[in-house]
Amino acid sequence: MTFVLAGTLSGRGGIQTHLFWLARALLESGNRVRVISLGPLLSPEDKARVCLLQAFGDFATICPQFNQEGRLNTPFRTVWNLINELRHLVPHVYLACGTGWNLFLPAIFSRACPIRVFHEVMSGEMTGKWDSRLSVTWGFQHVVAQASRVAVTFERAFGWRHEIRVLPAFPEALEITSTIPRTQSIRIPVGKARAAFFSRLVPHKGALWLVKQWPQLSDCLAELHIYGSGPEKEPIEKLIQDNQWNERVFCHGPYPDGQAYVDILSNFDLTLLPTLGAEGAPLVLLESMACGVPFVAYGVGGIPDYANPDCIIVNPSSTDAFLLSIQALVTRLSRGEVDQERLQTFYADTFSYNRLKSRWLVFFESFQMNSAQQA
Repeated sequence: MTFVLAGTLSGRGGIQTHLFWLARALLESGNRVRVISLGPLLSPEDKARVCLLQAFGDFATICPQFNQEGRLNTPFRTVWNLINELRHLVPHVYLACGTGWNLFLPAIFSRACPIRVFHEVMSGEMTGKWDSRLSVTWGFQHVVAQASRVAVTFERAFGWRHEIRVLPAFPEALEITSTIPRTQSIRIPVGKARAAFFSRLVPHKGALWLVKQWPQLSDCLAELHIYGSGPEKEPIEKLIQDNQWNERVFCHGPYPDGQAYVDILSNFDLTLLPTLGAEGAPLVLLESMACGVPFVAYGVGGIPDYANPDCIIVNPSSTDAFLLSIQALVTRLSRGEVDQERLQTFYADTFSYNRLKSRWLVFFESFQMNSAQQA
């Protein structure tokens, strides 16, 4: 089958990671894959990842927003380029991931994409009167949500009247790109646990708020490490400096990927994500579980789908509850009530690359079965 995946491969984020690994899963199964990459031109690092995909089969990228000289096209030219590309490819399946009219209208108006799928990897909430996802409700046949609560939110917000399948997005497959240490269940005394935050440093993610809570957390945690970039980085650094917390609270900036990321993440005892934003299902929590590191996170967006016996998902109605949950998890770590091996197994059985690959291929195979029955 020929698949067109529409989103972006430019930069590093949840959509880019998901499309990369979904493309690889489809290529490994003998399919032809094209990715429409909207947004900035691919960087040398992005192009290197594209080359990795080309090693798995018939793969190429389409960057319709730019001409051959690398200059930005007009919006009309971009749409027209996409329509022509789709009429040339005649894909069996068109899957859009993200937002923007360019993701949806060309697939509808080209009349060249018999199966059109939208994968909602955000919260499912409408962001304005002219939200581009409105076109999904009349121009696409299938909606897939990243998590069960996201499915309910999208159905209510956009008036979708058909079944919404729940299929998680692919995280970075650390078990393939890296060597993950096999964890052992160990006890960590109260006051000795090292905690980390991995995400963008923007207000709704809660990194600055978390650092401000250090006086309450200093008795149960030995250290707090903040990894990420964004507008809150300088305020966090200033807060640490002004309060002379430098020996126990750290702001490191962006975190690496691959083995370097695994090596850093595996050395922590727990991760924290006090996000209160319009979340889908943050991939950093999956990556934490892959390394056997339990987390505390607010139960917003699709995060409740990550529920397991070794992590704590907090009711978002109370900030005090988040701090109490950190203390509770630290206490459980000290008593040996957290099973890091069980947590790694939960990830492997539920969210690993091979598990998600199997689930996505079963979903796409259902289209082939329906086509055969109709024929």
